Amino acid sequence: MVDLRRRRGTLVITLLIVCAVFLISLQISGRYGGDVLHSVILRFTSPCQRAFHWTIDSVCNLFQTYILLVNIKKENRRLQAELLRLQRENDELRESAEAVRRLRRLLLFKKQVSASMVPAEVIASSPSSWFRTIVINKGQRDGVRKGMPVVTWEGVVGQVIRTSPGSSIILLIIDRNSSVDALVQRTRTKGILEGEGGARCQLRYVPRTDEIQVGDRIVTSGLGGIFPKGLLIGKVVRVEKREYGLFQEVAVTPGAEFSRLEEVMVILRPVGEEGG
Repeated sequence: MVDLRRRRGTLVITLLIVCAVFLISLQISGRYGGDVLHSVILRFTSPCQRAFHWTIDSVCNLFQTYILLVNIKKENRRLQAELLRLQRENDELRESAEAVRRLRRLLLFKKQVSASMVPAEVIASSPSSWFRTIVINKGQRDGVRKGMPVVTWEGVVGQVIRTSPGSSIILLIIDRNSSVDALVQRTRTKGILEGEGGARCQLRYVPRTDEIQVGDRIVTSGLGGIFPKGLLIGKVVRVEKREYGLFQEVAVTPGAEFSRLEEVMVILRPVGEEGG
């Protein structure tokens, strides 16, 4: 049945093509100019011609559309690659600008402090909450020695506890083993700043009778021969006077943000000691 239909279709198409060729030959030869025969043949052949032209136009349009889509896809990939490149460049420029801003602050801080300093980058930190340290990329070759103070423009960072030729370990002031002689900048009340192991410190041995307020700045006292006098340590965030005891409890938040430290300054020695 299918073969019969296929043969009939083939026969019809063949007859239409023969008629179209016959009509064209008549027009060329001029032997038969009758409008009746011309109209009859056109009636049978015009659907085939329209179908043929429609097929050709459709194939051409499809091919053009395919070429256009291929070009658009290539352009899209190129634009995406260009966008990624520009994003990377933008991130690099932002990072460079941020580094320049931090270094500018460190340089301004260096001018304000009368001490010889060497800049250093933080290359590692201790994840433990019981032993809070960082590692910097400067060591014995750069003049760094055990006991030297480490600061940033935001405040005191800590103290060098171990050195190697190219790096050093810094004990942060928030470590439980850290202690710094300090005083309240406003009232000149003295105390010992000790780390809690978390994000805060305690200013200990402050008499109950001394006035301390939340927001008071805590600075280094200069005693002990380690930290120069007047370096910012942090601010008072809580003051508690109990009904008993000789001292009040003073909680201090350091000025330096230890979780975001990237560059620090190692104080080699105060200016007055240079050349000694």
